[in-house]
Amino acid sequence: MGIIKILDESLSNMIAAGEVVENPASLIKELLENSLDADSKYIRIDIKKGGKDIKLTDDGKGMSREDLLLCIERHATSKISSKDDLFNLNTYGFRGEALSSIAAVSKMIISTKRKDDSIGHSINVSGGKITNLKEIQKSSGTEIDIKDLFFNTPARLKFLRKDTTENTKIKEVVLQEAIANPNVSIILSIDGKESLRTSGKGIENTLIELFGVSTLKNLKSIEFGYIGNLSLSRSTKDFIFTFINNRPVKSKIIEEALIDGYYTHLMKGKYPFAIINLKVDPKSIDVNVHPSKKIIKFSDENKIYHEIYSVIEAALNFNKDFTTPTFEVKKENLNFEELDINTIKISNNSKNSFENFEINDIKGIEEVKKENKISLENSNMFSPIKVEEKKLALAIEEHNTPTMHFKETKVENEKTLIEVKSFNETTTKELPKEEINEVSLQNIRVIGQFSNSFILVEEDNGLIVYDQHIVHERILYEKLKAEYEDHKISSQALLVPIKISLTLKQIELLKDKIKFFEDFGFEIDQFNDLDFLIRAVPTLKTKDSFENIFFEILEGLNKVNSKNEVIESMIISMSCRGAIKANEKLSISEMEKLILELHKIGRFTCPHGRPITFKINLLDMEKGFKRK
Repeated sequence: MGIIKILDESLSNMIAAGEVVENPASLIKELLENSLDADSKYIRIDIKKGGKDIKLTDDGKGMSREDLLLCIERHATSKISSKDDLFNLNTYGFRGEALSSIAAVSKMIISTKRKDDSIGHSINVSGGKITNLKEIQKSSGTEIDIKDLFFNTPARLKFLRKDTTENTKIKEVVLQEAIANPNVSIILSIDGKESLRTSGKGIENTLIELFGVSTLKNLKSIEFGYIGNLSLSRSTKDFIFTFINNRPVKSKIIEEALIDGYYTHLMKGKYPFAIINLKVDPKSIDVNVHPSKKIIKFSDENKIYHEIYSVIEAALNFNKDFTTPTFEVKKENLNFEELDINTIKISNNSKNSFENFEINDIKGIEEVKKENKISLENSNMFSPIKVEEKKLALAIEEHNTPTMHFKETKVENEKTLIEVKSFNETTTKELPKEEINEVSLQNIRVIGQFSNSFILVEEDNGLIVYDQHIVHERILYEKLKAEYEDHKISSQALLVPIKISLTLKQIELLKDKIKFFEDFGFEIDQFNDLDFLIRAVPTLKTKDSFENIFFEILEGLNKVNSKNEVIESMIISMSCRGAIKANEKLSISEMEKLILELHKIGRFTCPHGRPITFKINLLDMEKGFKRK
């Protein structure tokens, strides 16, 4: 007894019917999902001619002779039988349109056998008509061989893209299905060359096989998938993979929640690498929105948004290691192509660089002098020889100084009690116990300040360098944001109003946004046609002038539209202008206070998405000094 049957007309009319075979990639998606619904653990796809010739083999359940005959009929399916099933889907397919649509526009052979059957069956279909049906010997599973796709629809054949473009689309489809089904081995071969292979041995192995070990190292596991750190950020959304109950989908609400969760962690124009696979009640979603089944509708979008946003935000905040670039010592060697005492040339060609460069490997200046028959005694201090000798010494010194290279690290955040100590014990600042207990961190010790711009801290068994301006900017940003949300931004009147002159365009913008300025503590009156008076300003400790802060805010408002963007732009502008600047000397206690406040906040990127810190590991330090 077969399991495939024709849906009755009342049910088939409820389905969002449509052409499912738009191109080779959509065809492969349908075939691949049929194999997955058949509980296949091994699926191989071979494509040629940009997907016009396709062969798919699986080890799934297979079909009986009756099912084989029915599977190419429209609305013939084993996935649903009543309208209740349509709103409680647990399978990829349900419409019963895929094979009938494919059969109508190709020459197709389907060979299949069930595990308990002694013999299998094969059917030939050309342009929707059965041309042959026979018994065959075959292992359990199904094999579908498609030739000359769109042979009888030349208009659609004409609009196919180049083979390379179609191949790329196919690979994207298979990649998504492989991520969603990490326990299934999926192989894709394009024109006889293997393009993608997964072993079916779990999600981590699958991610390594698809993206490499370095990608997995920079991913953080969360409740419903993985999110990447800053080193995996991309300039497009192509590496945001979204799934609902293992079904690849495009969901605007999921993307918005994800990107909002990364807010201030990524620079503008950058997008995260993320794999989001939500498990939801099938009754709470509708996949019957579009024939492609890529678009999905939620019964409660707000709930989905807040669930994703809260998990992403919690995973990124209070995790300094996940957003901190790390310096790695890498030995770069110089290649002295020609060592002439008069014209020393240093090549940048890394191909011929010395692997084990030693000072003794370079001829001494005396040897060079002898070979060129030049007498140093007869030369003065400013002769070309002395100058080039100095260049050589500098080149050798530069070579022997290890170079640092950025890499990103992912380390699980450990939570221990913070202990702030000063490098100079006489200036140690004693912090109230209740303040320290609010923060859970590893021990830190402020060492000092470099170039009056960067705070050096011994922390996490390494040297952490903090940008003091960005640290203070983040602190002010969080403070102003909280005060605005609580309507607690205070204002202070000026003894002498600040007079400002504006252009007509600036005046128009100011009048349009004046309410926002008032909300942030500004009191501004018009003095004459082009001049205005700032009579009150927000209570903000800053060494910058409020005139500069005002114009910074006004310039930022010119680039935003929505209310939230306006508010955010004002907070960022005030934070940036109000923060401690570079080249500003700080005492140890001031540095300690900044670091402590930052750790309380637990956000380690500036409001623009740039990292606040970077780290030099102890191991890399020891390598640099040849200790290890």
